[in-house]
Amino acid sequence: MQGSSSISSSSVDAPTPRCHCGVRSPIRTAWKCDYTGRKFYGCSRYGTSMRCSFFQWYDPEPLACYSDVIHKLLETNEGIRSENMELKKGRHELLDELCHFQQCVHETTSELEAAVAASMTMEDNMRASVAMTRRRGVVIIALMSVIVLLVFFPIKVAS
Repeated sequence: MQGSSSISSSSVDAPTPRCHCGVRSPIRTAWKCDYTGRKFYGCSRYGTSMRCSFFQWYDPEPLACYSDVIHKLLETNEGIRSENMELKKGRHELLDELCHFQQCVHETTSELEAAVAASMTMEDNMRASVAMTRRRGVVIIALMSVIVLLVFFPIKVAS
């Protein structure tokens, strides 16, 4: 039998048949074939390197309506899984974009901090320059006052 199956425990105390290997065969459920949802006995070594072809139905064949419902549920489930994968992909892309934006914000913040520091340094330099210019202006005014006084009120030196 091809397709996927899963092992399930049974509350029925019926004797479990042994496979061709001599190992007790667990009850499995077919999920990917024409017998979706149907239970069967299959070798517990199924899918390993020790291949055993033991197979025996556990339950009678279900009604066609049950198979149709199970097929529709499986199709819906596959659609949901596909949509989930797309959402995960979209989420991953959004997280990458968010990381990129966070890096840009970090870089911009660093650049702004550097610009503010440079601006503050320029402001301090301008204040120092203004203070120096004021001091020079006071000295120039004082010198001009002395010159005016000397021109208009010459000092007579006693000889």
